[in-house]
Amino acid sequence: MNTHKIKPNFIIIGAMKSATTSLYAYLKQHPDIFMTDIKEPMFFNNLNKKNTFIIKEGRKKRTKINTFEEYYTLFRNANNQKAIGEASPEYIYTKECPELIKKHLPNTKIIAILRQPIERAYSNFLHAKRSGKENIKDFITAINEEEYRIKKDWSPLYHYINKGYYFKQLERYYKLFEKENIKIILFDELKKNPVKTTQNVFRFLNVDDSFTPNTKKKANVSGVPKGLMGYFITKIRYYNLMPNIELSKYLNQHIINFIYNMTYNKPDKINPSIKKELTSLYYKKDIEKLESLTNYKLENWLK
Repeated sequence: MNTHKIKPNFIIIGAMKSATTSLYAYLKQHPDIFMTDIKEPMFFNNLNKKNTFIIKEGRKKRTKINTFEEYYTLFRNANNQKAIGEASPEYIYTKECPELIKKHLPNTKIIAILRQPIERAYSNFLHAKRSGKENIKDFITAINEEEYRIKKDWSPLYHYINKGYYFKQLERYYKLFEKENIKIILFDELKKNPVKTTQNVFRFLNVDDSFTPNTKKKANVSGVPKGLMGYFITKIRYYNLMPNIELSKYLNQHIINFIYNMTYNKPDKINPSIKKELTSLYYKKDIEKLESLTNYKLENWLK
């Protein structure tokens, strides 16, 4: 078989900090599903682009996958699996991605995980701080700086509020892909009922939905760096020295938990009244449109 001809037939498009890594890990366990070893190929959002986004001076740039030959090579180890996929959270946000995916992978199924947008933005902010890429200590100050940063061509990493306009982002996909080929998952559903939710995805992908994945593994959890180990891990993440792989494939979960507990403190949750105020300010209309688009009831997001 020509390996470069093996192509994905489903893609998890995001959103960032909405448990895409967890879903990736759950799907990867299914014998009839192939997921790339590189957790986030980020191919279509970088295709034909010379990104000069500001992050921080001195940061080592990650090697990009620049050609379709390189991209399809990621799937070369697929061995008769029925569902072949990848997960790149930037695909939901990057404007060009829907058309590029439709053009090159026209029959691909699309999976999106949506999280309450202010909770997602706050987790995104903590993620940037944890990896040493955010100097601003206060979340409100950071989002007040967002439009200035966007005008100055800062990385989408810092688009905390703008990444939460899900209706605007998903509408691009609904215009190009058949509705039955788009699966929407809510972050809270995946968190509360990970097995049931993942099995719903199995049905969407037409694989055996009786398979029960191990959902005890925690992936990509936010935290505040602490101590010397936190300092060193932050620097490793800052300079992109952390491999973009599923660490649980190589390390025992108890070891991962130990490293995490030694490295990070649990962050404070965002104040509920502030969350409600910011949600109303930024997202009320978008959420209402999103309800009509997806047929999900999202009134809890406004509380």
